[in-house]
Amino acid sequence: MKPENITVDEAKCVGCIRCELVCSHFYFDRYNPLKAWITIMPTTNCKFQIDFTEDCTSCGLCAENCAFGALKLV
Repeated sequence: MKPENITVDEAKCVGCIRCELVCSHFYFDRYNPLKAWITIMPTTNCKFQIDFTEDCTSCGLCAENCAFGALKLV
């Protein structure tokens, strides 16, 4: 699932997991990437795949906190 209000540019993702940390902290009051509703998975050649779970509310916190422009609010 991809939220309609967030654009994803996986080429800009560096795997910092800041988006996962912000998501898990906001919704679960814990810095735990395993609880986040966004996932950053390493692929080949030091690239990353960005996915959203079905629980994602499209709040945009991940995009607001992406320092590298891989996620942007539309």
